[in-house]
Amino acid sequence: MTACSVAAAAELTGAIRQGWFMRAVDQVSVMGTWPLVISRALDYYQVDGQALLARVGIDPLAASQLDTRYGWQQIDRLWRLARNVTGDEALGLTVARFMRPTSWQALGFAIWASDNLMECFQRLATNLRMFANYAQMQLVPLGGVVEVEIRLREGINKQDICPEELDALMGTSVLTARHIYRPDFSPIEVWLSRPLPLDPTPWQRLFKCPVYFNASHDRIVMPTQAMSKPLLTASPELATQNDALVADYLARFDRSDLVTRLKALLIHNEPIGHLTMAQVAEQLNLSQRTLQRRLQEKELSYKQLVDEVRQQMALQWVRLKYLPMGEISYRLGFANAANFTRAFKRWYDETPKNVRQNWS
Repeated sequence: MTACSVAAAAELTGAIRQGWFMRAVDQVSVMGTWPLVISRALDYYQVDGQALLARVGIDPLAASQLDTRYGWQQIDRLWRLARNVTGDEALGLTVARFMRPTSWQALGFAIWASDNLMECFQRLATNLRMFANYAQMQLVPLGGVVEVEIRLREGINKQDICPEELDALMGTSVLTARHIYRPDFSPIEVWLSRPLPLDPTPWQRLFKCPVYFNASHDRIVMPTQAMSKPLLTASPELATQNDALVADYLARFDRSDLVTRLKALLIHNEPIGHLTMAQVAEQLNLSQRTLQRRLQEKELSYKQLVDEVRQQMALQWVRLKYLPMGEISYRLGFANAANFTRAFKRWYDETPKNVRQNWS
């Protein structure tokens, strides 16, 4: 048995011991444009960002599409690869510097068109799940300050979300305020749930205020006076138009959330497709009949979704040249390598061997 097979068997055994339990973090998804921001930041380090996207199975063209979302496993792996190749513990802060209104699509334009910072952050808090659904944001007025709090959803622990992700979100929040309000704006203080870094200087340099680490949750303490100042970028008409687009997006997201969760469950439990529909329904807290009906409403079947996930992961794993074809066949749930090859040719009109040889 190869080392990869041993590792896969160990993962499989661990999943069995957990009773195929689907954790809250396995249901997390983020907007497709977020990996593109990470990729641009990697280029700053003279690292091929698109190559790292490919390693985790993210196609830049697909990522730029409006309704594209990625499960947390892919994003978490991207962050870890990025941290390893850059060696920069402040990577998340660099990513924040590459965030643009277009990166958040309609939500970004609505935020920039807000009347003041209070409205700006309220829009972000209300619609944060459009960007990512692992946390909730809340504005808490406390006398002369307003605390912008970010708390992880129930069932998600600090260890589940890499610190670079929250650094990037916190950094983006402050830099956005600086862009649309005043270039010299700074919060009163910032509290981060991440561990104390070896060198806190980059955090102090970006936030331009006292920064505290190992906090119970992430929060930015803003001066109330600054939060109520009119913004030069304010445009009520533009904000209203983009609010409508955000609402349409979230309506579609709510309808498709079942598919996102189901695909995440399939990817998390290798070999892909070995779970019965009854087991999947149980992990989604649904009856098998309800799951079947909801898939039919979307003109989908369980078999079709298994095939889609296998297709997605097959290309990703074939491009990882260190993975033996037999190991990939096992992970995908095929009885043998010949069946895998036939399926791959059906999906991509090429053999997996040819794709691997031509992949640079």
